[in-house]
Amino acid sequence: MSQRRLWTISCILAGVLVFPRDGRAGIIEIIIEMSGPQMFGFLVECRVPIDGTLDQCTVVGKKVAGQAAPPPRKLWFSMEGGVYVSTGHDVDGLDYEFGKTYMLAFDPMMEVQTVTRQNFSMYHGVMGVSYNFLFGEGFRKFTNVAFKLRPIGVIIGNRVNISYNLRLYPSGFTADQFGQLPPSPETTKPETVHGFSVGYRF
Repeated sequence: MSQRRLWTISCILAGVLVFPRDGRAGIIEIIIEMSGPQMFGFLVECRVPIDGTLDQCTVVGKKVAGQAAPPPRKLWFSMEGGVYVSTGHDVDGLDYEFGKTYMLAFDPMMEVQTVTRQNFSMYHGVMGVSYNFLFGEGFRKFTNVAFKLRPIGVIIGNRVNISYNLRLYPSGFTADQFGQLPPSPETTKPETVHGFSVGYRF
């Protein structure tokens, strides 16, 4: 592992340790399926209700701005972003090394809460965009843009927050973008990418 890669991974992990995980937003997201490396990321999120007030901003689950206990909302605008790194999981027989690929993401989205109970709530991301900037070793940096949906998210006991994320790329990824194969003259096809985010309030 190169010194540069080791330094980058160390900075990301240090960020997780510096910020105690006592927020309600997701801490990490795992992107489990794409035409490229499997990735996991550490998240930053701000939620703004439609009345324009700031509910809360969190960095890796730690509240850094907003109210200590935001009141229940039915509709809000979330501004989510993250730093992602490849997990080292092989995809389609191709070797994607741990820490060789990185991604910065900015994901604004409209969300709505449909169920509110004492120890359980459910929400959905109904309209959003995901802007991705990818860089790393062995390939040229590039960007991609997707439509993003959150079909379902649940909060259990005001502590556990789990959501399923769906990114729809009009122009999908190809292995050669990550330095795996010679460039292909074929036009890239649309691609659907699945992910899960998980958070816990200690």
